[in-house]
Amino acid sequence: MSEEPRLSPAPEIVAAIDAAAGPSMAAPDDRAAQERLWRAVFALEKWIFIARGTDQEPTPFAASTEQGPAIFAFSTPERAQAAAAGFGIPPEETGRLLAVPLPDAAGWVASYAEAGVASMVFDAPAIGAMAPLANLAAMAVWIQQHPEG
Repeated sequence: MSEEPRLSPAPEIVAAIDAAAGPSMAAPDDRAAQERLWRAVFALEKWIFIARGTDQEPTPFAASTEQGPAIFAFSTPERAQAAAAGFGIPPEETGRLLAVPLPDAAGWVASYAEAGVASMVFDAPAIGAMAPLANLAAMAVWIQQHPEG
């Protein structure tokens, strides 16, 4: 599958995610640091997922983590493809991606809780921020209702 430029977010949004990731990872209990990171993540137009399943019924890649089954989401196609290779997905399948627009992406991912998925991990392995699925839709609503002033 060829790279689709429209999947790539604006560089300044990716830079904001990367800038917020360091403080967030260094202080996982710092609510302000976590909020900065997730605000940056929710500022994306779409989240990118590694596609599994069939082309007719694709599903997002999920794997077991210490916190239970997790869906992996990414900011850029390049990060998704690199992670897919790292997860051992065959090279001919690392280009199969799903792009889900926000804010719908949060609810879509959260719906996988019914299938036993516990969390979403964002931009693994470099960032690897984790959010319980139960929190995703609420975070999307809260961020939308409380814009940074």
